[in-house]
Amino acid sequence: MNLREAHASLQVSSVGVRDFFTIGNALMHGQSVPATVSYHIRWSGVNRRAHITGDTPFVADVIEDNAVIEWRAEESGFKFVSDPANTSKSLFAEIGRERNGVFFSN
Repeated sequence: MNLREAHASLQVSSVGVRDFFTIGNALMHGQSVPATVSYHIRWSGVNRRAHITGDTPFVADVIEDNAVIEWRAEESGFKFVSDPANTSKSLFAEIGRERNGVFFSN
């Protein structure tokens, strides 16, 4: 992440997850199979910059920008691959830094 240049990226490769097939089945911790997910997200551009403070011990510097993603999931006998990142449509994205908690002092 580079806030000065207004860009960031996150690459996740072959993370092990469980596929529960349906939301209801997942909530009930029902039958599942092992699977993996991989994705690459890229944030860029500046639509708006904001410095956020409040009555609580919270401070944030954020950039409202655009993001694109490529995603894939695989399990035994099934694979899902998203369209390329350049076909993504960004509706809202934000990157930034925040500080909060009882140990923060102004």
